[in-house]
Formats: sequence, structure tokens, C-alpha cells
Amino acid sequence: MKRLFAVIALFSVAYGSQAGPKGYPAPYVLSQGQELPRSVFVSYRSAAHAFRNDFDSSQYFVGLNGEWSFRLFGSMAEVPGEVGGDGDTLEKLIESWPRVTLPGAWELAGHGGEGSAVFASRAYDFAASAREVRPPFVPDGAVGVYIRKFTVQFDLFDKAHFLHIGAVRAGARVFVNGNEVGFSCRDSKNPVEFDVTKYVNEGRNWVAIVVPRWTPASYLEDWEGWRLGGINRDIFLFAQPKIRMRDYLVQTTLDPSYTNGLLETAMLLKTQLLNPFSVTVYYDLYDPEGKRVNSDFRDVEMGMRLEDTVRFTASIPNVRKWTAEEPNLYTILYRIKREGRFTEYVACRVGFRTVETQGERLLVNGVPVMFKGVNLAEHSVSTGNYVDTTLMRAMLREMKRAGVNAVRTDGYPMPYSFYQLCDELGFYVCDVADINTWGLGTRRSKGGNVTNDPAWREAYLARIEAMYERNKNHPSVVMWSLGDRSGNGYNMYQGYLMLRAKDRTRPIVYNGAGMEWNTDVYCPDYPESTRNESGRPFIPSRTTAGVTDWWMKPGLQGAFLERWNDLSLEAEAPGGKYFLADDYRRVLLADGTVDLSAMERSEALRRIFANVAISQVDNGRGIYRFENRMQFVDLRDFPIEYRLTAGGKVLRSGVFRVSAAPGKAIDAVIPGVGGVNKDRKLVITVGNIACAEF
Repeated sequence: MKRLFAVIALFSVAYGSQAGPKGYPAPYVLSQGQELPRSVFVSYRSAAHAFRNDFDSSQYFVGLNGEWSFRLFGSMAEVPGEVGGDGDTLEKLIESWPRVTLPGAWELAGHGGEGSAVFASRAYDFAASAREVRPPFVPDGAVGVYIRKFTVQFDLFDKAHFLHIGAVRAGARVFVNGNEVGFSCRDSKNPVEFDVTKYVNEGRNWVAIVVPRWTPASYLEDWEGWRLGGINRDIFLFAQPKIRMRDYLVQTTLDPSYTNGLLETAMLLKTQLLNPFSVTVYYDLYDPEGKRVNSDFRDVEMGMRLEDTVRFTASIPNVRKWTAEEPNLYTILYRIKREGRFTEYVACRVGFRTVETQGERLLVNGVPVMFKGVNLAEHSVSTGNYVDTTLMRAMLREMKRAGVNAVRTDGYPMPYSFYQLCDELGFYVCDVADINTWGLGTRRSKGGNVTNDPAWREAYLARIEAMYERNKNHPSVVMWSLGDRSGNGYNMYQGYLMLRAKDRTRPIVYNGAGMEWNTDVYCPDYPESTRNESGRPFIPSRTTAGVTDWWMKPGLQGAFLERWNDLSLEAEAPGGKYFLADDYRRVLLADGTVDLSAMERSEALRRIFANVAISQVDNGRGIYRFENRMQFVDLRDFPIEYRLTAGGKVLRSGVFRVSAAPGKAIDAVIPGVGGVNKDRKLVITVGNIACAEF
């Protein structure tokens, strides 16, 4: 305890006073006033809006993406006290401030100067040398301050109000209308939420957010890539009735026959009213076509309790199962009725599937799945650490066409939209907690990696819990990872035990565990051998950066290839050129184009990961072989489109179907396409899962 107080005192000195916007505490104090982690959702006033699940369509939602007033300061000591002032004070303060667009990194908006955007690989961007790597101490570096006004409508003023910051590096101290709401330096890759109910006014309001470039928690975020500061995911306000659903849990598995679905769901109710009350809570389950297949309700007497949990269970006969090949999604609609009227609707999409390990096999719905995986970073060449939903969908669709069926998040949880898209499009996800201490090495001795330092236990558990609570309801998540490249020790042991107590339906993995007990899958980085002595499934977290067939070697159940997307940035340079930089090269491009070789990777992966292998049997007669390499789906479920061209002119095209069970092949004649040569090109596309060119 003496050490704890000493460290906090030292940080008070390093950062200045803890009052107002001037200070941030040590990592042992992770947050103040922050809401507990939960699933990401907003409430709706009707079932129709809830089914669409479009946040913008909710009357309870106020988006704060877009233009903010911004100023970058050199240290906490330079941040003016007026940042914690009322609206009039803030309005005067920001008169001359520039504007930035959120989400986005302040470096890419032109703030911070030369060299402020740092690419790091096994190094901390705040440390110029190993001598400066002294956990939990970090320098008092750059601090960004974001300010804007927002409006609370009259019909929402009687509701509970919350501020959601999707991700912020490396901490956030929040003020609303001159009141300090709280701070957080828990995690740069999970949402930060604050209850701002008692601080907002009807009509005009002001919010100020103080964001340091580094906090002591930055020692847990040594992931490879660009280290950029600021608010880099969606930011918004949302309202709920003061008797509300704080969170929900859905577990949708299969019975031992893998035929019928087993549904368990829990609704966590919370009230901000002091008087006793009663509500009726409902849930309805709809199949992929929108037909209601199950429902139930409970009457709840809350009395003076602030929270209560309502649970439902059901068996769904002959359920349509979820796999990466057939991502069948059901919808659950939750409703709360009070005093004869419905006050809140919330919906989520779920998939019925079972994930389990048996000896050296990982099974999905009783079938050993081959993981044709890649690591995916949250990165865009133009926006840095922010990837919007449109670009994320495009990346995942290209991965699907390349035959990829599994994604490992590259060192941290991805944005909320990523998991929704993986549920929808069909990907097996290994979700990685935001813990990476690569720059500290792997020593367990005193003064080595903080992974084995009990003083950091709560910081580790908070990040693992945040990952789980946000993403627990997504069927695409089939494995939890405790972190990435952080050695092993006490805090990872505790993380495994905590996560296993919360979730017994998914394997828990960790590449830093090696063959120790706190990983259900043997998943080392870049293994040199496929020999498996662990008695567990062997699925490497990373394999060679080159596109090879190494992952197919005997003993493996697939692998995750080193990174799908290139970690490059484009920026205007003198002379109108563009500067492209990553960890491998620095290149000046004269025409402003950026070649990330995505198509080259895609074409190579198609040959290796192909869900359908397409080969030419008889060129003259137009006979082609279609080999179904999938594990659950017949080829008849996918339309086959062909297009024969010459000199850019379409000579013949059409669509047909063939039937081939998983693991089987069939030869088919494509009429009129015989005699393909260098002048006549034939492209064959099988749904959104395979493509070949002859």
C-alpha cells in the first residue's frame, strides 16, 4: 500500500495537481466516474427502429462525429484552467482555436509537427532509450483538448444521458458545462462511457475532453504500428429511460446432437429512480426470415434495488446454425413496459453455434474447422487508426473472396462495426485484449515485464473484462485472447481465471503462454516446427509474412498469416508528392497514388485459401472442375457467374449452379467458352467466396 501511495504522489508531481484538467494518476487508479463496460447498443422507441439497429435512426442518439474545436499543448501544465469552465468561458476560449474532424488522429490533422506520428515496433514511442522505460513513469508529453457544444432536446431531458467515446489514446478527462465528469486511462481500444445525466441542461450544452498522448497505461499498448494521439473511433451521446436496460448477455449454443439451439439470455435492469416500481420485460426471438419463433416475459418488482437481472432460457428445435460458411443470424428483441406502455426497445443479432476443444481439435458445431486466417490491424492509409464501416466492409469482402475464413485482431479489439460485419459476412474471430508489453521483454523477475507484477493486476483484468463485456454476444467471436506478445506470469494467470469464470462457451488462448496451462490452444508466433506436444489444438497466432502454404502442414489446424493490411500512411510532401511510410520502407511517389499490393495478396491467398478450387479440365470443350473445399455447405448454394471477354468486349456471360458436397468435386461444361487463350479471357466467380481467371 505504501508503494501505491508513493507512485500516485510521484505522478501528482509529474503531471501537476490532480485537480481540474492538470493531472492523471498512476495506472493503479484506472478511472473515476467511468461506467462499467457493457455491450454497445442504443435504445429505440419502436420495434421497427430497433430491428434496423441504425444508431442514427434512434431518437435517443446524438452523434458527435464531425467538427470540434481543438488545441494541442506541450504538457499538462500548459492546459489552461478555463478548459474546466462553463459554456461562456469555453466559447471565449476557443474563439481562435483551429478545428479538427473526429474521429481522427491529431497528427493527421496537422498538429504536433514533424516526427509526431511515430511508427513503433517493439518500442515505446515515449522512450528515446531503454533507460527511459521505467514502468509506470511516462513523460509529461503532448495533450490535446477537444471542445464543442451539443443540444439536449426537451423531450429527452427527463432521461438518463451518457457520453460514449469509442476509443481514445491514451486517456480522457471529461468536463460537461464546467463540471468534471471523470477520467479514464483504462484502455485505448475499448469504449469509454460516462453518465452525464446530472450535468446536462435542456438546450445548449458544452463538453471538453482532455486527452494526453501518454499515460502510465501506455506501457500495456506496445502494439506494432503507428502511434497516433486523439479520439479515433465514434463519439456520441445516448439517452435511456431512467428505468433502463444497462446490459444484456446472450449465449446461443447447440445441444449435444448439434441439431437444436439452446438459448440463455439475461437482461440487466438499472434504475435511477428512488421510489419502488414494477416493470414487465419481454424478449422475442426471430429467425433469419423475420418469423417469431420464441418469446417470453417476466414481471419485475424492483423495490428499492438499483439493479436486477432477468433471465430467460429456451430450446429452439432444428435451429439454423451459424458458421463462417453459413452465417445464419437470428434477432432478439428486448422490450420494457412500465405503467401500461413500452418505454424501451433494444435488438441484437445472434447466431447459434457451439465452439469446443476435444484433444488436439477445435470444433465448430462438432466439426474440426480449418482456420484460414489472417491478422487484421485497425488501419487506413489515409485516416490512420480510424477505419469507417464502409472501408471495413470492403476489406472483409475482399478477404472473403480470397478464401479467408478467420480473423485475429492484431493486438487489440477492433471497432464495434467490425464484429457486426463478421457476424453478417461469416468470419471466425480470435479477439485479442489490448495488452501488449513487447518492449519490456519476457523476463518474469523483479523489474522485468509487468505481466508478472501483481501491482498491475487490475489494469490487466480491466482490459480483458472490457473486451469480453463489449463483444460477448457476437457469434463470430470463437476465441478470446488474453493479449499479445506480453510474456506470461501472474496477471495473465489471473486473467484466464477471471475470463473462464465469465465464459465457459469459448476457448481462451494466449500466444505468450506457450504450453503453459493458461491457453486452451497452442498458438505461438512464427513456430519453426509443426510438431505438437501440447495435447491441444495447434493454431499459430502468426506465421510468416510471406504468403505460403505453411499453414497447411500436418499437425496444424490452420494459422493466422501475418497481417492482411499494410501499415502505411500517405501525406502530402513538398512538391505535391505523397509520402508513404511503414516499418519496411519509405517511398516518395510522384503521382499521388499508393500501392498497398492488396490485390497481389488477395490473388495469392485465393490460390492457397480457396474455398472452391477451379481448374481447367478440357479447354477446347469448356469443361471446368469445381472442388468444394468447404466443410458445411454444398456448392449449390452459390451462383457461379462466368464472363468471356476479348479486347475488352464481352463475348459470352451467364450464371449457373452445380452441386458438390463438402470435400467433393464436379466437372461442368460451360457452353461457348472453349478455346481460352491469351486473347480470350475467362473469369469465373463463385458467389462471394471464390474467383478464378483463365
